[in-house]
Amino acid sequence: MPALLKSIPNEWGPKAGADAGAATLTRTGPNDILMTAPANLALVMLSPQPNREVALDSDRRTITLAPVGSLEIVPAGSELFARWVVAKENLLVALDQQRLARLAGEEFQNDGFELQPPRIGGVDRKALRLSQMLREEFQRGEHASELCFDALITLFATHLLRNYSSLRDRPDDRHSGGLSPRAWRTVNDFIQENLSQPLSIARLAEIAGLSPSHFLRAFRRSLGQAPHQYLLGQRLALVERLVTTTDLPFADIAAASGFSSNSHMTSTMKRLRGVTPTELRRGGL
Repeated sequence: MPALLKSIPNEWGPKAGADAGAATLTRTGPNDILMTAPANLALVMLSPQPNREVALDSDRRTITLAPVGSLEIVPAGSELFARWVVAKENLLVALDQQRLARLAGEEFQNDGFELQPPRIGGVDRKALRLSQMLREEFQRGEHASELCFDALITLFATHLLRNYSSLRDRPDDRHSGGLSPRAWRTVNDFIQENLSQPLSIARLAEIAGLSPSHFLRAFRRSLGQAPHQYLLGQRLALVERLVTTTDLPFADIAAASGFSSNSHMTSTMKRLRGVTPTELRRGGL
C-alpha cells in the first residue's frame, strides 16, 4: 500500500501501509511539489503554515494561513501544486479509490460518490485527533502496529466520506449496539485460529458481516477495548502458553504468535507484562 504514496519522497518521513490505505508522517523544510494524485489524498497540518500556496486542478494559486489542524483533500487524478515557506510537519493519508468505494458501499449502501475538498485553511478537529493518533503510532518505530494503522486509516476514511463527499447528507441508519453473540464467536474463533497472520480491520469486519467502522464501534462497545488491543493480548497469552508448556525456540514462538521477531515479542511482553519470555521460562515470576 505505500505505493499509493509513491509521489511523496521517502526522505520526507516514514510511511506505513494497511488494507485500508496508507499514511506518511512528513517533515520537510521550505519546499514545493507538483503532482497528479495517484490516490485520494488527505493532508492534515501538524504545524502552522503561514503563506501556504496551493492550486488544485487550476492555474490559480491560493495563498493562505494553514493553521494546525487544517485539512486539504486531493481527489485521485487531480493535479496539485503546493509551496510552503517554513519547515512543516503533516500527516498524509492515501486512500485507494476501489477500497474507498467498498467502504462507502458498506457504510452508505452506495459506492458512487465524489470527494468534495474543503476550503483551504479550514480546521477539522476530528481529522486532527486522528492524525495525532497516527503520529503516535509512527513514533513507536518498529513496535508500531499494522492493525492500529489499519483501524485509524479506516476511521479517517469514514470521516471523509461522512463529511467531505456527496454522501454526507444521506440518513445514518447504522446499528448502534455491540457485536451479537454469534458475530463475536465467529470473529474470536477466526482470531484464535490465525494469530500468526496479519489480521486487518477489513477482514475481521467481513467475518462479522459488518462495515469496518460499525465493527470498530461494536467491538469496543462489547469488549471495552479496540480490536488491536484485544489481538495483542491474545498474542501475548499464546506466547505465555508456548513458553511455559513447550521447548520451542523463541523465534518460532514469535512467528506462531504473530510477532515480527523475537526482539519484538520480548520488548512487547516486557512492556505490557513486566517479564521477558526468558524470565518466564526460567520461572522468574
